[in-house]
Amino acid sequence: MFSILVLVGGIIPSSFAATHSTLGDAWSSIKTSLENAEKAANIDDSIKHLNDAKKTYVDHFQSAAQELDAESHDLISTAFTDIENLLKEGNIDQAKLERQVVDKTIYKIAFVKIEQALENNDSDGLFKWYDVMEKKFKISEKSDFQSNLAFEKIKANSAELQNHSETITGELLGIFKLKTIEEIEEAIGALENDNVADAKKFAYEGLYYYRTLHPSIEATLGPESANELLHEMEEVIEVVESDMSIDEMKDELNHILDEVELIIREYEGGDTSEVGLALSGIYDRLNLVEEEYAAAVTDGKIVDQEEYDETVVFLAKATELYEENKDAFTELSETDSVNLANHLKTLNEIITKFESPSKVSITVGKALNNISTLQELSGGAVETDVFGYIDNIQSLLTQAKAEYRNGNSQKAYDLVSSAYLDNYEFVEDPLGEVDHELMEKIEVNMREELRSLIQSNASPDVIDAKVDLLLADLEVARSVVPEFGTIAMLILVISIVSVVALMKRNTLAIKI
Repeated sequence: MFSILVLVGGIIPSSFAATHSTLGDAWSSIKTSLENAEKAANIDDSIKHLNDAKKTYVDHFQSAAQELDAESHDLISTAFTDIENLLKEGNIDQAKLERQVVDKTIYKIAFVKIEQALENNDSDGLFKWYDVMEKKFKISEKSDFQSNLAFEKIKANSAELQNHSETITGELLGIFKLKTIEEIEEAIGALENDNVADAKKFAYEGLYYYRTLHPSIEATLGPESANELLHEMEEVIEVVESDMSIDEMKDELNHILDEVELIIREYEGGDTSEVGLALSGIYDRLNLVEEEYAAAVTDGKIVDQEEYDETVVFLAKATELYEENKDAFTELSETDSVNLANHLKTLNEIITKFESPSKVSITVGKALNNISTLQELSGGAVETDVFGYIDNIQSLLTQAKAEYRNGNSQKAYDLVSSAYLDNYEFVEDPLGEVDHELMEKIEVNMREELRSLIQSNASPDVIDAKVDLLLADLEVARSVVPEFGTIAMLILVISIVSVVALMKRNTLAIKI
């Protein structure tokens, strides 16, 4: 996989490079300067660091904000003023919260500039502003993000940009959607440990993450729902800054979280029945388990305790949702319900023993497959056709090629395994119906030959050649199953849902 940082560094103007090599670096510099202002030994040093942050903002983000997002500029300007006053007063805790306003609002500025670049078919502008997102969220390391494959194609041919704009914006909005839920969950987890200070931090993060998602919620559901969600996120801050007891705060935040998740599910177009909400809740939290654990553990050791603690919180909530709805899930599919329970148990064992993040990723992938089946049976899944799985496979194989060339053979092996186990199984049947020989060729090359080459430490050139062959064959597969892939999925959904799910859905007794 290509490095967005390197790519962006190659196209930025020289005047920009003289200060910060990328916009991601500029964002990081602002964050670091504000943190240094909070830690400084005296007020003079604090103000110096604050002024450094202000200058970086003015040099690299202010004009963009004033052009496209004046509200964000006003928020940041006010936050800088508030931070200065708070530092002078010695109120460092509140200054840290105001830092979240600056930090997260820069993401919104970057997002609107990305939207502008996509609308104008401006690949240089896209790469330049996307770097902020890459620097923060490490998107190039996310194996399930189709944006990574899209950027490979755009890098090779800028005309490809118009074909991938929805993927890029959709996956970015998906991050902010998940963050909106995540931060409330983390605030509740902090309160479980009697840590009100962290609960406040998560509350501020949640609100200002949500601001990037807000216009999309408004466009999809209308201003009333969007403003209701905005109010709920603001209320989270009000609750954690109130004089309520910790137990009262937790009760209020759990109620708010239920309301927020309901609006988010409506925005997704998903099933908002009780079973649908439970499955979506587990799905999101397992994605968070994978994300947080990857940053928490390296080589069998905890390297970030906060991320590890958050991993535990998200897994506990996913398990709680499963246990509360186990009977309903079992009515839909006993096999998938039992397998989901086993995967949750396995995840707990892996996380408790500080095992490899790749094991978490593979187990999460299997659990998500079970959830997808249960969603189909409940009538709440968003249909994924065969082309989506082909996209996933191509993305994973492309990443595997890059990881192997960088010396990460185990990561490459795990990515290939995920491409085969978690995705190709959904391609085999529809492809086999129209070209059985091609289906078997891809299966053998991926499952046996490529993994064997990785295990035998073949040269990177050999791995590249094998992956490129697979990618070419997958493009052939895409061309020969244009109708059948969709038809097969529709037949599956119609037959199962009509015979099973619709008979049971109205009789389920579910807790959430």
